[in-house]
Formats: sequence, C-alpha cells, structure tokens
Amino acid sequence: MPKEEYSRLNTFLVDTFNVILKTEEKALSSGRFGELSIREMHIIETVCAANREGGSNRTTDIAQDQGVTPGTLTVAINRLVRKGYIRRLQDEDDKRIIRLYPTRKGEEANRHHERFHQNMVLAVTNRLDQAELETLERALEVIRTYFNSNLQEELWQSES
Repeated sequence: MPKEEYSRLNTFLVDTFNVILKTEEKALSSGRFGELSIREMHIIETVCAANREGGSNRTTDIAQDQGVTPGTLTVAINRLVRKGYIRRLQDEDDKRIIRLYPTRKGEEANRHHERFHQNMVLAVTNRLDQAELETLERALEVIRTYFNSNLQEELWQSES
C-alpha cells in the first residue's frame, strides 16, 4: 500500500473512532444519565442484552464479553449497584455464581443509549444508496473481524 494511502486510511480510522466515542460521551453526559461513564453504559448494555436475548448474565461471562478481568468488572458493578442501575443476585442452584440484572433505571439508560445508536446509524445510512450501504457493510465486517480476532494481539507481540 502506498504511504499516502496508508496515512489517509490510518487518519480516517483513528479520527472516526475518536469522533464516535466523543459523540457518544457527549450524548450520554448531556442527558439524564450523565452520571454514567461510557464503560459503565456498555456494561449496562451487555447486561441488558444478556438478559433479553437469553445470553449468560453471569459476572464471569459479562467480564469476558467486556474484555476485562472479573475483578475489574466487580469494581464497575459495585458502582452501578450503588447508582441503582444493576442488581446482583446469587444463582438459585449454585450459590457461587453471581448473576447480573438491570434495574428499571438500568433498562431506561439502555433504551436511551439504544436510541443514540439508532439515530447515529440512520444519520449515516440515510445518506447512502443501496450499493454504498452494501460496500460499507462489507468494509465494516472486515474491520469488526480484525478487532474480534487474535490478530491484533499477534501484531502487538511481533512489535515486542
């Protein structure tokens, strides 16, 4: 890949990621859920999805989905329990297992966050024709596959 093309694509990816993150932070902080960090909101989102879609709402599985250690998740969950967004219950069959559930406030925050994402997607897709949309989906699938793979770990290790 030519150096100029690499530079343009790198700048585009970094800028796009940062703008999306800043926009998401601004939308969250300006609403009635301004006490939440983006990380906390994404934990609530994961807990809501696990409970709604029949996924695992065990703390260890939520931690794995978030890419954090169970200890790191515990610290965040403690804050979310104190703030009233998450409740923690022992499994009825195995008391060693802790399950996470959104409170009504947690579900409201998640709906607010989902609306942000819906508006973001519509704002972009309404400006594309069908062919452009299909191309965008293919390109985003390549990006998602990369970030969901172990490839990025291999790249970091090869730099060491």
